[in-house]
Formats: sequence, structure tokens, C-alpha cells
Amino acid sequence: MKILIDLTSLADNFSGIERYAACLTLEMLKEKNNSYILIFKKSVHPLFQKYEKSERVKIVVLSECNKLLFNQIKLPFEIYKYKADCYLFMAFPVPILLFKKNMISTIHDICCWDCPETMTTLSRWYFRISFRVAALKCKIITTVSDFSKERIVSKIKCSREKIFLVYDGIDEKFTQSAPNCVDMDSLKNKYNLPERYFLSLSTLEPRKNLRLLIEAYQKLVVEHSCDIPLVLAGRKGWKIDKLLEGIDEQVKNQIHFTGFVDDDDLPAIYRGSEFFVFPSKYEGFGLPPLEAMACGVPVLSSDAASMPEILGEAAMYFKSEDVNDLSEKLQEMMNIDEETRVQMIEHGLEQAKKFTWGKSAVEFKKLLK
Repeated sequence: MKILIDLTSLADNFSGIERYAACLTLEMLKEKNNSYILIFKKSVHPLFQKYEKSERVKIVVLSECNKLLFNQIKLPFEIYKYKADCYLFMAFPVPILLFKKNMISTIHDICCWDCPETMTTLSRWYFRISFRVAALKCKIITTVSDFSKERIVSKIKCSREKIFLVYDGIDEKFTQSAPNCVDMDSLKNKYNLPERYFLSLSTLEPRKNLRLLIEAYQKLVVEHSCDIPLVLAGRKGWKIDKLLEGIDEQVKNQIHFTGFVDDDDLPAIYRGSEFFVFPSKYEGFGLPPLEAMACGVPVLSSDAASMPEILGEAAMYFKSEDVNDLSEKLQEMMNIDEETRVQMIEHGLEQAKKFTWGKSAVEFKKLLK
């Protein structure tokens, strides 16, 4: 079987959606009986450079141009040159102008309908149109949680029988048994990390609800004299200019921004934290808290969207959008006794074991007929 996979999104970012496409592809490449056409933008992503001389993998690299023109004109024009048995779009939807048999497109969430205020107007309408087109012309739609599946059925009116669930997985480097080769002192200098810290990791954007976390943390500092810093890790998104507006100066001094974190540094940063907090108001899956669990770190999460489905009973939850409840749960986590902490870590490790890229690839391969 010849399989074409769009990996052009890896050139722009490497958050949860791109990681999903990359890690599933890497697992699928282990199948020796298939041949592959991998399409990249600008350059071959480092994870795939070892396949550049493979006889069963054809690498195609497209030059960059305007993002909209690239996705809707240049990319489909290139794909039309190749005949494959399946065409996979695991990060973003199939191009609107591409018409091929056996196309499979992943819809991770429908934030463009459920949380429109967290997106630009252009992005909102771009994805609404793209998702509807994908649902109409693709043979199969995959998604990453039962929550997202139900929302897709409800909002896009896509047939339930056409939608298949393929969860995200966790890279082996996040497991507690993985060797820790990173020097923590140099890591702290690299990212300006304090000795002790609470951690939150995400793209800094409205959907991640970091303003709520900062306000709850301020209550913890002012009302309960918390002196443990809060570390906000991740690249800057949009609409974050007012993230610290009106926040007490003492509190501001205890909040550390790392900026983008190199992938190989993530496990050590998770493990160095007291606990991980995930305030997001909407997630199709939500990989960071699961990665934290795999690293042996207790997790506090919002109860929004897919989070209870993915984290199960292994996390502590706060009521989404409730700053007082979040502040109370932060205090509870800060003062947690050792026995409860150990139990949370053990439950988290067991929960994380349920999600591997190997298992996800097996489910995805079943769809390639």
C-alpha cells in the first residue's frame, strides 16, 4: 500500500496537533510492507531525516509562501502529482481544492464553534469551512476523544459511522522509567527556573485560560502567603498582552515565563515541578497533563471538555472558569500530605500507560483499507 502523509504543519509549530501527526507517522513507518510519500514545508523535520535515503519513503519538500495560498493552492497542486492508496491529513484538514479517493482527515476539536472568542475571525471561519468540507468529501474522519466525536456529530452533522476515535499517545521519554540525561542546573539557567515551582505548560493563548490561573495564584499568594513560584512554560500565542494587567507586583515577581521549551527538555521540567496545573477551558484531548502524569507529577486540571475523559480519576479537578475553586484547589495541592501525593502519582502513572503512540497507530492502521 502506498500512503501519502501531509506533514507540512511541522514547519510552523510543534504543539499537540503537530505532535499527533508526527508521532503517528513515525509509528506507521515501522510497517515494512507499505511505501510512503511524506510532504514537508521548508525542510525535512529532524524526526524524519533518517528516512531521507529510505527506498520505501519518498520525501517531498515544498518551499514556503503565504500560509493560506500554501495550504489551499500549492499543497493540493503538489499532491495531485502523486497516486497513492490513502491520503492522510492528521494535523489540519484536507485542502478544500483537493479531491482524491480514500482521504482521511483528523479533526482534533471544534474550538471554532465551541470557543470562537479564542480565535481570530479569519481562523474561525477558515476552520468552520474546512471542517465541513472535510466531513463531506473524506472517506473517514478521525478524532482524538469521545468528547470531540460527539461535538463533531452535533455541530457538523457528520455521520457517526464515518468518525473513528484514535487517541493521542505519550512518547516514551516522558515515562518515569526513561533515563534523565538533562542536567537540572543547566536547565534552570536556560529557562530561568526557580528551585521549587508549580508548572503549567501550553501555548500562551486565550483558550488555555492562563489569566484565570494567574488570578487564582494571586489569591493564593495574597491570602495564604504562598512563596512557591508559578512557571508558565510554552511559546507565545496571540492576545496575551494583558495577561498580567492589574496583577500585584509581588505576584508578578513570582511568575516565571520560560518561552518555548525544547522537546528534549520537557520531561525534566515536568519532573522538577511540585505539581502540574492545567486551567484550559477547552481541549479535544489535552496532552500536557497526561505527560506530567507519565513523569510522576500530580496533576490539577479544569473539568472542561475532554479532560475528565482523558485524565480519569487520576487528577484533581477544579470547576472550569471558577477562580475561587481553582485557588482553593491550588492551596490543597500545595499542602497535600505525602500519602495522598504518592497515591496521585501512582494513579497518574497507571492512567498514562493507557495512551501510547503504538496503540494509537494500531487503531489508525485498521482504517487504511
